[in-house]
Amino acid sequence: MIAAALLVLIVAALLFGSGWLSCTIARRLEAKFPPQGVFVTANGVRMHVLDLPPAHPSERPLPTVLLVHGANLCSEDMRLALGARLSRQLRVIIPDRPGQGYSAPGMGPLASPAYQVTLLREVLRERGVAGPLIVVGHSFGGLIALRYALDNPDTVQGLVVINPTTHPRPRGIRWIQRVFDVLMKPSINYTVLPPMFMAMMGRVATRIFRPEPPPPDYADRSRLGLALMAKRFSGSLQEYSGLRDQLIDHVPRYPAVQVPTVIIAGSADPVVPPQIHAEALARAMPRARMIRIPGAGHMAHHAHADLIAAEIERLAGCAGSGATLRAVERPVQAGSQQPA
Repeated sequence: MIAAALLVLIVAALLFGSGWLSCTIARRLEAKFPPQGVFVTANGVRMHVLDLPPAHPSERPLPTVLLVHGANLCSEDMRLALGARLSRQLRVIIPDRPGQGYSAPGMGPLASPAYQVTLLREVLRERGVAGPLIVVGHSFGGLIALRYALDNPDTVQGLVVINPTTHPRPRGIRWIQRVFDVLMKPSINYTVLPPMFMAMMGRVATRIFRPEPPPPDYADRSRLGLALMAKRFSGSLQEYSGLRDQLIDHVPRYPAVQVPTVIIAGSADPVVPPQIHAEALARAMPRARMIRIPGAGHMAHHAHADLIAAEIERLAGCAGSGATLRAVERPVQAGSQQPA
């Protein structure tokens, strides 16, 4: 009896101590990485957004570029990879998606691309952007970009999706769902995970970039630590938890996307395998053009930024940089999808 009581006290003390440490880490990270953009209210939700004006404005009107980051990231990831380059000629809008960075989650389901699109559209309206748009999304942001084009076909001029998450795995991965259910518990997410993530930050960056190396100081420059703190990571877990159902719902709708679309696929992406996602998407979309980058991993928009930016600029109708295309552009044959 005494031993059981001591064990309970020890566990409670450990949880309290790790919870205090987690809160301390989060406060220090927010002080180290304050918001760099502006705040707007979108349908009652406080949203943070980077609004980059063109350094060399064109004499003719050009579309605005909307960059949508992936899960467990924030607007700084897209700014580092593509925002600075694209804003030489184009206006670039990079929001923190709901529940990420310094954007509030709001009351809607974070796993719903439709909900996220309603907020992103309102952010653009508040910033005086009515269209036309080039919408660019990475990973889960690719699904958001596709939904944006589906819901707003009159304002989207072109679409670029980079290693997009688009299709459910044929047989699913049930154990992953169970892991998400455990991690979403406050007793885990708000206590144990943040200190663990901070201790593993370098390994986390290496893992999401594999097989390519991350840029120097990526974790600090991208504010990766912020995304892995309890409040924001809870939003990511909600996205993951509902992702399979959302993908099943969206698969039949992809053929309705009629805007010119470029699908960028890293051939070595172990996070979102192109055989399951990008190639299946290319078969489903009649106007899509798929570009496979040999040896590229999930974070291809960093190591291959010039190539991707040139495609965005081409869709926008402005001169690209003439980047050397080491990618392989090829059609995707029906029936070539491989199971997970």
